[in-house]
Amino acid sequence: MGGRIRAAIVAATVLGMVVASAGVAQAGPPSQPSMRDARAAAATSGEIGVAANGGFGTAATWFTGTVAVGGTQGWTWQNAPADAAYVVGYNPAGATTSTMCQFETISSQYVQLWGGQRQFQFTLKNVGSIACGATVQLAAVSSTAYASTGGVSPGGTQTHLWNIPWHTNWVVALNPNGATSTAACQFRVTRTWFVQPGAAGALRQFWVEVKNVGTVACQTDIRLASTAVSYSFTIASMASGATWSTTWNNANPVTSVYLVGASPQGSYPITCQFEVTRMIYRQRINSNGSSERQITISFKNLGGTTCGGLAELQTLAA
Repeated sequence: MGGRIRAAIVAATVLGMVVASAGVAQAGPPSQPSMRDARAAAATSGEIGVAANGGFGTAATWFTGTVAVGGTQGWTWQNAPADAAYVVGYNPAGATTSTMCQFETISSQYVQLWGGQRQFQFTLKNVGSIACGATVQLAAVSSTAYASTGGVSPGGTQTHLWNIPWHTNWVVALNPNGATSTAACQFRVTRTWFVQPGAAGALRQFWVEVKNVGTVACQTDIRLASTAVSYSFTIASMASGATWSTTWNNANPVTSVYLVGASPQGSYPITCQFEVTRMIYRQRINSNGSSERQITISFKNLGGTTCGGLAELQTLAA
């Protein structure tokens, strides 16, 4: 959190929320691929799900078509309900017995257009070594507003934190506000990470970094959605700054999206901190000819001590 720091205590909630805001930085907006209409694609090659207008579950599915190695596609989910937090998953198709088909989301953002329409945009990438496609699975979780950034200049960032219960998973949504007739208001969640405080028995902390990736100064509400945990496994003990990756096999049902969090452990009195840095969905063709969906998940130790913890997964599906 470089730059001038200010801290504010927000009205008490069940989470005991604490917010720290970073000083505003100046930067040009990132380049964006041309965006495709996700609702139209879902109507053509997939389905409009039960959560298309909010709630919990599948909002939509659609097929990418064949994507070249290293190729990207940008997608826009228009008329996004104000309380919907979105998570994107994939069911890749086109692997061979020797080469997996692999996709991941490389960026996402929430957008407010002039007139008030809210959009969710994301960019996917074929990160494998074979041209193939994937069914995109857009899932939604209902969220609640917990903070507002106030005005943020283009390129500016803020970092917020919340105290959260153990063994719950969290996803962030943004409600930008302040679009003009010539420029949308656009914010991105650039990072999230989990911290085990030094004090024995303290709640976990969930840290969120947001950035104004548009061209106009505006603000966003930060909204959180929580879920239960359906699966957990051990994150190996790793040194400060190290990254550890593992593969979740048989990621079934293949219609589901996975939300992944972390519960750092075992570092008292120094904080243990983990960030989920990558989630790659893969199709593998086994030696018996069967198809298997897998997820490769990478965690990074952001703290100053060697420690481990638990990875916690929740499936999101209709």
